Amino acid sequence: MSSVLLRHTGPDRDSGKPRLHLTLFGPLQGLVDGTPLELGPPKQQALLAVLLLRPGLTSGPELLTGALWGDEPPAYAKNLLQKYVSGLRAAFTAFPAADTGEPGRVTPEMPSIVWTSGGYRLLTGDAFVDLQEYERLAAAGTASALTGNLHEAARYLDDARILVTGPLAEGIEAPALARERVYRDERFLADMELRTEIELDLGRHRNAVPYLYFLLHRHPLSERLVWLLMLALFRAERGAEALRLYRDYRHRTTTELGTEPGRALQDLQRRVLDQDPCLMTLRTLSPSGPAQRTTKGRGRNRASAESECSR
Repeated sequence: MSSVLLRHTGPDRDSGKPRLHLTLFGPLQGLVDGTPLELGPPKQQALLAVLLLRPGLTSGPELLTGALWGDEPPAYAKNLLQKYVSGLRAAFTAFPAADTGEPGRVTPEMPSIVWTSGGYRLLTGDAFVDLQEYERLAAAGTASALTGNLHEAARYLDDARILVTGPLAEGIEAPALARERVYRDERFLADMELRTEIELDLGRHRNAVPYLYFLLHRHPLSERLVWLLMLALFRAERGAEALRLYRDYRHRTTTELGTEPGRALQDLQRRVLDQDPCLMTLRTLSPSGPAQRTTKGRGRNRASAESECSR
């Protein structure tokens, strides 16, 4: 899963009308048929990003002030919020005119920011928001995996993956966005971990290897990723590489953390050394589905191994 793949534009979802595309992954952008929308200064863009994280929900001035400036907002924060909201409304009204002169092209519903008694609420209208689409695709992929439709789950998760072109609202500073980036990174890791489990259970272990190397590069202390990559390498007739991976991971955990790898990883290393043929058919997805996965995967890996090999 290279950076080239990650920056693929994804499936074409053009509905035949001029449509605003709002991208939160990577640099924050608004595009109308490929033409950039002027979103204003960085704090105004940060406000848009925060509102996009809460589509259809009301955000009060106090919440937005904390989201943008944290515990030390400027004395005129309320006035700045009003100014930024006005700027975003102006940007949205700069949408192309309805009469394009082209048959079949109709006016889309524009995004709008409305004021209620409780605060501001962003209505995205017909805009395509990459984060919302990611959530839809990832949820569909997980649901398909739960029902055993692994090929469909893989397609959904691949479509979700290619939307992630970088950190959330890259380059824009705000306390709320910093927190959200941590969550999104962990969410992406969990979804792509599921994707590699699907690939292994479909018998496509060679395809899983680049996915796992990419993820492990970003999360070098994830024991679950090491476990999955060792299994994929063993199945791909790269057992020596799997053992070297274990050795390097053990060296890192003992020197940096002062701890040995977990029992599941130690057990896998032993079985790779023994050339255990059961590893070729070992299921990585829990029979009860991905919802039963744990972050580290220590206990479940061992239990799954024992239940599979006892057959």
